[in-house]
Amino acid sequence: MTLRVTEAQLGLMLRPDAAQRARRPRRKPALEVKTHIALADLLRARTEPGWWWSHIGHGEKRSPTTGALLKRMGLKRGIPDFVFVSPVGKHCWLELKRGNAPLTDAQAAFANMCWERGISHHVVRSYEEAVDALQGWGVLPWATLDTWEPLGVAVARVVSKLKVEP
Repeated sequence: MTLRVTEAQLGLMLRPDAAQRARRPRRKPALEVKTHIALADLLRARTEPGWWWSHIGHGEKRSPTTGALLKRMGLKRGIPDFVFVSPVGKHCWLELKRGNAPLTDAQAAFANMCWERGISHHVVRSYEEAVDALQGWGVLPWATLDTWEPLGVAVARVVSKLKVEP
């Protein structure tokens, strides 16, 4: 009699902890992650023509090996979460912080460097503050384009979905 084992079963035999990890319920994303995603969704839908933007994904947990590789490749600490480039080449930086969390020393140094050089940089602590900053820079319009509903109303609708259950 021949015993047949699938590749998946073999993997579980070699790494029994994988089965335990697979059964663990996934944690809900942190409010900060939800805010980043909601803001990116809004930017995809409503960014004014000519603006370019990107989220800079460098803040999540990484293995020491990946962290060392990114550092070797030149990633510096303190870089904000989003960068925006206007149609005329001006760039703006946006850092989202959760609640009253302070800036790290590297984030404060980056903010000071921007201030000294006249570069737009905002630290915001909510989705609403982020939208206000982006409207002030001209990245987002003051009203939604399809319904002419005030953007603040649209923001309130999105924020209500961000509320974390106790």
